[in-house]
Amino acid sequence: MVKAVRAAAASACAGGARRSVAVGLLLLLALLPGTAAGGAVAAGRAEGDGAGQAAYLAERLREDPVYVTDQAPREIARSSAPEFAKTAEKAGVPTYVVLLPERGPFDERLLGAVHDRLRRDGLYVLLDSSGIGVTAVPFGVDVPAESATTVAQYELPYDAGPLLTFQRFVEALTDDDPAGRAEEAREKYGSDAGSAPDEEPDRLHITRTDRENQSFLTGILLAGVPLLALLLVLYVLRRRARRAALPDAESRARGGVAGALGGGAGAAVATAVVLAGAIALGAAAVFDDETTDPGPPPTRADMAARLDRVSAGLAEDPVYVDPESPAQIDEEERTGLRRKIGSLEVPVYVASVPIAPEDESGGQGDTFLKSLGRAVGEDGVYVLADPRSGQVQAVDHGIGLDVDLYLLPREIGYPPRDADDDDLRLGERVELLIEELTGARPGGDPGAAPSPMDPPDPVAEDALPSVFAADFVPGLVVGALAAGLAFGLVAGAVRLVGGGRRGPAGATGGPGPLYEAPAAPSEAYLRRTAHAELEALAAEFEAADPRGAVRVRVWDCLDAAQLLVDAEEDGRIDAAAPPEALAAAIALARAGRATLAGPGTPVHLCTLNPMHGPARARQRTRLAPGAPARAVPLCPGCRAAAAADPREAHALRLTLPAPRGQARVPYETVPGPLRAAGEGVPRLIREVQEAAGVPD
Repeated sequence: MVKAVRAAAASACAGGARRSVAVGLLLLLALLPGTAAGGAVAAGRAEGDGAGQAAYLAERLREDPVYVTDQAPREIARSSAPEFAKTAEKAGVPTYVVLLPERGPFDERLLGAVHDRLRRDGLYVLLDSSGIGVTAVPFGVDVPAESATTVAQYELPYDAGPLLTFQRFVEALTDDDPAGRAEEAREKYGSDAGSAPDEEPDRLHITRTDRENQSFLTGILLAGVPLLALLLVLYVLRRRARRAALPDAESRARGGVAGALGGGAGAAVATAVVLAGAIALGAAAVFDDETTDPGPPPTRADMAARLDRVSAGLAEDPVYVDPESPAQIDEEERTGLRRKIGSLEVPVYVASVPIAPEDESGGQGDTFLKSLGRAVGEDGVYVLADPRSGQVQAVDHGIGLDVDLYLLPREIGYPPRDADDDDLRLGERVELLIEELTGARPGGDPGAAPSPMDPPDPVAEDALPSVFAADFVPGLVVGALAAGLAFGLVAGAVRLVGGGRRGPAGATGGPGPLYEAPAAPSEAYLRRTAHAELEALAAEFEAADPRGAVRVRVWDCLDAAQLLVDAEEDGRIDAAAPPEALAAAIALARAGRATLAGPGTPVHLCTLNPMHGPARARQRTRLAPGAPARAVPLCPGCRAAAAADPREAHALRLTLPAPRGQARVPYETVPGPLRAAGEGVPRLIREVQEAAGVPD
C-alpha cells in the first residue's frame, strides 16, 4: 500500500499543481494508519505477550482439558494430570483445568483470553503449584463457581496441595447448597478487617521442625517414664524390705530383704522394659507421617519434562522464550539476538524460562543451564534469562572460554532498579552479554568454572526422618535427667512427710529401734550426737530400772561410753576426745538403748557403720572396693542396700575425719577400741575397759 501511495504521489507531482491537494490527502491517508499501528504496538506489548501465553495454553487444552505445568515438578507432578481429569469429570459441565507455577493478579483475564482462543464453553479453572486458592470462571455454563471457590479457600489448610484443593472445589460445586456452605466456611474460618481468623483448619502434613519435636518428646518419654518407674519400684521394695527385717527374726530378715529385692527387682526391670516397648510402639503408630508433601512424588519423566521441551526448542532456534510464561523478550529483540549470536565464534544458546525452588533444578540457575547443556548435547555458552526475576546467568558448557561468566556485571545480571515489572529490559541485557562474548575464543580449561551444586533429590527432600532419629538422642538424655529429678523429689517428699516413725535421738520406728548415721560424719556431728545419746541412755536407764543381765549390759555400755568421752563424769564431752572415741561412744550408747528397748540383748553392731546400732542378721557384701564378699552382721538398712547391690554397699562404711589436708580414715583402721566394734558389743566394752585400766 505504501508503494502505491508513493507512486500516486509521484504521478500527482508530475501532473502539476492542480493535483497538489490530492497528493497531500493521499499522503495523509498513508501516514495516519502507520502512526496508529506503531502506537498500538508500543502500548500493547504486555498484552501481546499475554496473548502468546493464552494462545499456548489454549492449544494445550485443545489437546487435553487438563494442563499441568512442567516447571514445578517438586510441588505438582505432571504425572498427576489423570487424577485432575478424573475429578473434573465429576463437575457435571465441561471443565478445563490449568496448573501454573504461580498465579497472578489477572488470572480471570488470562482464563478469558484462553477461552476466546479455545472457543469452547465450560468451566475454566486455574490453580498454582502451591494449591492455595482457586480461580474459576464459567463461560456459557451455570455453576456456582464463586461459592465453590470460597469453600476450597476456607475449608482447607494452606498445606492441602493443588489436587486436594481441586477435589474440594468440585465437591462444593456439586453440593446441594454451595452458597450456604460457603457462608458457613467464611464465618468459621474467615477474618474481619485483615485480622487473623478465630479458627483455622488443622494442617494435613507436618514439617521437619514438627518431626524434630516429636522425636524429642519420644526420647524424653522413652527414657524418663521407664526409668522413673524402675527407680520408684525399687525404692518401694527397699522400704518394704527394711520393714520386713524384724529384730527377733534373723532368718526372716535375711530371706525377707533379699527375697523382696531379688524377685521385685526382676519384676521392676520387666515392667520398665514393657513400658519402653509400649512407648516406642505408640510413638511409631501416632507419629507415622512419612513426607511433608501433600502430592505424589515426581517421576523421572516429570523432572526431565521441561529440559526436554527447552532443549528441543533450542535445537531449532538458539533463542527460546518460554511460551507458558508472560514473555519479557519480544520478537524484535529475539531477531536481534539471533543475528548477534550468528556473528560469534562460539555457539550461544539463550533460554528465557523462570527458575524457582519447585522446579527440577531446585531454584539453581547454573544447575539448570548445565543440565540443559547435557540435554541439548552441544558445547556452548548457555544463557538463562529469567522472565520472573529478571536475572541473567551464563555458564560455559565444555568450551573453556577466556571470559569469566561466573560473576557477570550487575547491569547484565540484574534488572535496573527503576525497571518496571512488565519490562525488566531482559532482551537488552542479554544483548549486552552477547556483546561481551564478541571476540571470545575457546582455549581455557572447561573444568575451571565452578561446578554447580547437584539439585536435591525430590523424594529425599520431602521425606521425614524416623521418629527415632532427628532429636531423639537429646530427648533420651533429657528424659533420663528428668526421671532422676522426679525420683529425687518423690523420695525427698516421702522423707519429709515421715516415711517411718522416729524414736528418741535419731531412732526410727519399726520393729525395734533403728538408728541413722552418715557414712562420713563431721567431728561436730560426732560430738553433738555423742552428748545426745549419752543423755538419752542415762535417762532411759534410770526410768526403766532394769534387772539382771539386762541391767549389767546396759550399765556396761553406759560406763564404757563415759570412759571414752566423759572421763570426769560432768555430763560434758571431753574437749580432747578424738573422733574415733566419739564414734565408739555413740555405738555403745545405742547398743545400750537397744538393749533396754528389747527384745533380746544385741551382741553385734552393724559392721559397715557401728553407729547404726545393733545388727539383726548377716548379709554377704564387700567391705572395700575389690575385696571379696563375705557374710557380716548388718543393720536392716545396710542389709537392704547390700542385698540390692553388694558390690557398692561399701560406700556406706563409716569413715572418720582426719587431720586437715588428709583423706578420711575407715573406722576399723584407726587406733583405739573402735576397730573392735565389728567383733561385737562385749568385745568393744572390754577393749574400752582395758584401754582405761579398769579391771574385769
